[in-house]
Amino acid sequence: MLGIPRNPYSPRVAAMLATAADAAGVPYRPIDLPTLTVEFAADGTATVWDAAGPVAVTAVAPAVLFGFPAAVHGLRALARTAFLQNPVDAGLAADDKAATAELLGRAGVLQVPTTVVEFDGAAAAAAALGYPVVVKRTHGAQGRWVRRAADAAELGRALAEFAPEGPSALVLQPEIVEFRGRTLRVIVTGGRVVAASLRTAAGDEWRSNVARGASQELVTPSAEEAGLAHAAVAALGLRHGGVDVLRTADGPRVLEVNACPDVTSMVPLLPDLPELVLRACTP
Repeated sequence: MLGIPRNPYSPRVAAMLATAADAAGVPYRPIDLPTLTVEFAADGTATVWDAAGPVAVTAVAPAVLFGFPAAVHGLRALARTAFLQNPVDAGLAADDKAATAELLGRAGVLQVPTTVVEFDGAAAAAAALGYPVVVKRTHGAQGRWVRRAADAAELGRALAEFAPEGPSALVLQPEIVEFRGRTLRVIVTGGRVVAASLRTAAGDEWRSNVARGASQELVTPSAEEAGLAHAAVAALGLRHGGVDVLRTADGPRVLEVNACPDVTSMVPLLPDLPELVLRACTP
């Protein structure tokens, strides 16, 4: 039985996998992360529940875990007896852009230079990097907490927009001007690259998120780009991930890694992608 986690951050992925499972005749059970709980008995045995009742699965598809701390512990308990396509710690690391940078650095994976600071250190870090810079909260999706700052005044406005969300470490990176408005998204699952697309921002938007109107076309990554994507997911301990790669003047560099990339926008271009992802969810 395959467990398909669902939460408000990635509803399309869960729906896509459920549709693919129905078509392939694969039994599955939705796992509602916002209501997931785990009970530990006196002897340490664990029972995991959600709003629908006890969760009894043999495998678990990828999920966005940030924002659901109880679900994190529930999935850890499920991992005692079920195969998790992405181990819990790997998923948490990918959700955290600062942790991703640290693990990529430890593994020697080439990445966009990254500085991690508190709010008070952002101005000095940006000056050291040199404008324009890109500043991000460590957690976020679809470009929500990502801003470009051409100077100190724009950086100040970005920090003011971030502040209402509360404390957070920040990630600062130099803007790769030669690839502005574009990102190569490489999907690695089941030990192989199954899809890659070049995403291009629309109009005056510089962020290349499809959710923000970016267009995309399927491409074949170079051997160096594919190798970089494999190295990135391995560095985080993922079995499934979407690696964002920038083509810089010095060669490809990893920008971010996503443990539960929204690949639904790729399906019209690659109809068998849901089945490829689904089949990799079980060992």
